[in-house]
Amino acid sequence: MKGSENLSKKILWCVALRALLLQASWNFGRMQNLGFLFTVMPGFRRIFKGRQLQRECRRNLSYFNSNPVLALPIIGASLRLEEQKSRGEDLIMGVEDFKSAMAGPCAAMGDSFFWGTLRPLAASAAVWLALAGNGWSVVLFLLLYNVPAIGLRFCGFWQGYRRDYKVVDKLQSWRLSDLAYRLRSLLVVVLGGISAWVAFDGLGHVQLSVAWGWSVVPVVLLIGWLVRRGVSSLVMLIGLVSLLWIGLHLCNIVRL
Repeated sequence: MKGSENLSKKILWCVALRALLLQASWNFGRMQNLGFLFTVMPGFRRIFKGRQLQRECRRNLSYFNSNPVLALPIIGASLRLEEQKSRGEDLIMGVEDFKSAMAGPCAAMGDSFFWGTLRPLAASAAVWLALAGNGWSVVLFLLLYNVPAIGLRFCGFWQGYRRDYKVVDKLQSWRLSDLAYRLRSLLVVVLGGISAWVAFDGLGHVQLSVAWGWSVVPVVLLIGWLVRRGVSSLVMLIGLVSLLWIGLHLCNIVRL
């Protein structure tokens, strides 16, 4: 049976909310395929009936894997395309081909922005607040990461459903890759500030000779050599903060 009307907002919101559980049935064989089918089932039950619903469900159990946030534009667009196909409209690209073509780029872009940039930045800001003795650091972390992530989930889903193929242009207009590059620069500044804070707090009660300041020179030279070797600046900063923290604690133990 073919659907003749667009899906209601109630059904679409049900799909969008189910997408929060996209990875609840993640598996090594076909990754997010079970989560994808679970997400779109309210729409499928409205669009398809009987044996056709069974066939479409089996077809949508194929391999699918993308970033959990940017998977929602794909889900929204795929649902709209399934709806158009059920009405007999000609599609520029098959739904399965569209899902496969979009999953990889969205995974790369989403992982780089949300997991490789936004989450470490939120964690670093929360750590800085915790070092200052503020108990709201956990709340800050949750807000800094989840507000953009959840907001873009729902925004992306509705943009995907309204634009179908044209959601690609919308995703490009967000320029998440460029934004991730800028936020990484901010992340380096935040981590540098944490390093200075830890050093100042730890050395405040330690009497050291001014000559120890020259020990920074070989460290700077080593960091410059590592940069030329292609080592990530983020990894170096995290390692420097960790070594500094360990060294300060050793100084305190020796002093005691």
